[in-house]
Amino acid sequence: MRNAIQDLMKLVPPSTGKTRFSYEDQLNAEYGNPVQLPRDYIDFLNQYSVGAFTEDGYPSWDILDLISDGGTSVSMEYIALAREKCAEEPEIIPAVYPTLPGVLPWGAYNQGYTFYWWVAGDPDTWEVVADRGDEAFHFQLSMTEFLLKLFSDQLHELYPQGFMGDLEIGYMPRDEG
Repeated sequence: MRNAIQDLMKLVPPSTGKTRFSYEDQLNAEYGNPVQLPRDYIDFLNQYSVGAFTEDGYPSWDILDLISDGGTSVSMEYIALAREKCAEEPEIIPAVYPTLPGVLPWGAYNQGYTFYWWVAGDPDTWEVVADRGDEAFHFQLSMTEFLLKLFSDQLHELYPQGFMGDLEIGYMPRDEG
């Protein structure tokens, strides 16, 4: 898993102007019962900070802040949307954290995807769920493994082959946007 963050940093380097923070490993208590977050999420935040991957310079793939008090309003909106979807389409989103097992949002793409963890068991083994709206795709990958495969054009379940090759992907921390 540690290699995935290093490989992701080679593929999409973190911003050199970002302010470095030291993120804790616990979910903010405002979301529900305290839960340990995946180590690679903490590693990601400590390298990139909270922000968004950019598509041709525009913020497109948000990474949610599930730790600091400043990130709760946006993240809570995604949790509320997941609860609505769970009520309307339980075959796509069967349960939402703090219900266990359940989904916990960690990111979103502005063209319709929401990215979740399926919270069950050891946080370092939580699978990634990519919800496209009409269908959810499950990946036995860590968050950084998922992002690495996504941006290196290896997740053809989500995007046609070559889609990522046509884009210039960068990263913009929230404090630079």
